[in-house]
Parts: sequence; C-alpha cells; structure tokens
Amino acid sequence: MRVTTATRRWLLCALLLCLGVTACKPSQSDAKDEQPLSPAAEAAQRAASPASIGVSLRGYNFTYEGVQSFWVDGSYGANLPPYGGGGKQSCCVRLPFAWHEGQTMTVKWTIGHYTLPWEQRKHMSIDEEHRCCWSERTLEKTVPVQRYEEPDGVQVFFLPDDELEVWVTRYGLGHPDHPSGRLYPVDPRPKPVE
Repeated sequence: MRVTTATRRWLLCALLLCLGVTACKPSQSDAKDEQPLSPAAEAAQRAASPASIGVSLRGYNFTYEGVQSFWVDGSYGANLPPYGGGGKQSCCVRLPFAWHEGQTMTVKWTIGHYTLPWEQRKHMSIDEEHRCCWSERTLEKTVPVQRYEEPDGVQVFFLPDDELEVWVTRYGLGHPDHPSGRLYPVDPRPKPVE
C-alpha cells in the first residue's frame, strides 16, 4: 500500500492535534492538588479575563405605541408591538462580566402610532395612512443598568412617558426569580367590539 503525501500530512496534523489536547488537559493528580484561590488571586484572575461578553438582547413594551426599532449601545434589538415583546432575542450586545456602580447603556428607539382608529382609515392606501395619520418619534436615552450578579441576557423595558429600564437576567417576565418582579405587559384598554 502506497501512502501519499496528502495522507502523511493529514496523519501528522491529527497526531499534533491529539498531542495538543492531551498536553492541555490537567491530570487527575493536578486536579486534586488544586487549592481554592485567595480573594486577591480571584481578583487578579478576573482582571486578566476579558472585560465583557456578548449577550442576547430582548425588549418588552409596556406602552400603547409600537416600538418600530431599537438599539442598545449600537446593537439592533428588533421591533415590538404595543403591550408586547419578549419573544425574539437579538444577538449581541456587550456586557461587562461584573456589574459596577454607575453602569449605563444607551438606548435609541423609534416609537409610533396611528392617530386615527382603523375604522376611519381602513379605506386608505398605506401611503395615505402614513401621510394622514401616522405619528412617529425617535428618542435616545442613557439609562442605568440594574444590578446583576452574572452577565446574561439584556432586557429593555419601554415604559409609559418614554421611560426605560435595563435589566440583566436569564428569566422571562412573570418568572418568580425575575429581578424586576414585573409580569408580561397587558393592554389595559378595552377590546374593540366587532
């Protein structure tokens, strides 16, 4: 059987890969001899690790206006219906591994609504509707990030009066461990009679 140059190269690469993986793996004797790190050593280890991580981004809208689009520190977050959101995650926004006093994020969003009810504009074309009855605003705010223990998904809450909250958690709204204690947004307006 003749071994080609390509086969030799492939075997050499496979061998080197195996040696590299074996060399990086701690032995059983090394693992049991490890001592817990001192607080100073832990701080030094954190300082040597990357300062931030990319996490998912999700929004919840607690207003009667639709969030047409939003960005957090320049990362796109999607659009949100009135009194809705949370279903879609976007990726990614940078988040420090450790929360710190004074930590903020800048949120830019476009919010809008129709000024006339559907019954008064249902005969119009889309262009006519937008010219006649669409109100839209683009806003930007730098807001504090609520305290978190571990970096996880960023959640932006769009609240009445153009207020915002930024939370970091892996839990969805309504979960008993969600740090905000909020439930999923509910439209308080009466349902239209059909």
